[in-house]
Amino acid sequence: MDSSVATFQILADIRQLGCNNESLCAAAYRLYLYLCEERYLWDVQYHYSKQLDVIYLTARRHKDYPKTDVYIPVPSFSALSMIDIERYQAELAIPGTDNHRCIVLAFCDPSSSVLLYRMTDTMMSLADKPMSKNKLIKQKEEAQCSSKPD
Repeated sequence: MDSSVATFQILADIRQLGCNNESLCAAAYRLYLYLCEERYLWDVQYHYSKQLDVIYLTARRHKDYPKTDVYIPVPSFSALSMIDIERYQAELAIPGTDNHRCIVLAFCDPSSSVLLYRMTDTMMSLADKPMSKNKLIKQKEEAQCSSKPD
């Protein structure tokens, strides 16, 4: 199957989930592509909550990563209230090992930009924050440099 045909099949599948909001379907499609092709996440799946009338995606950061993150696409021109965020956390978030409920809001712009914001139901210390890919790479490079003999 041609990759462009498969790509458009994904959009058709998202539309078939039951959401009647075309801008939300388009944002979910854009987020799906972003998570798969730019962030290289694993097991990216799309879902629809009829109760909340929202499309959301689930994905894992790495193949063997035990935690599944919940991504909620939000068109950049749409309003989002704190009540909506609290409902999403209560209904969609998967509690982690620390029992914090976390969702990732993905603001999707028609220009194809996607901004991700991780929201937890409590304040977390910066020490608990996982290192970014860039910091991990830098730390690995520094360890290699320090282990080389002069």
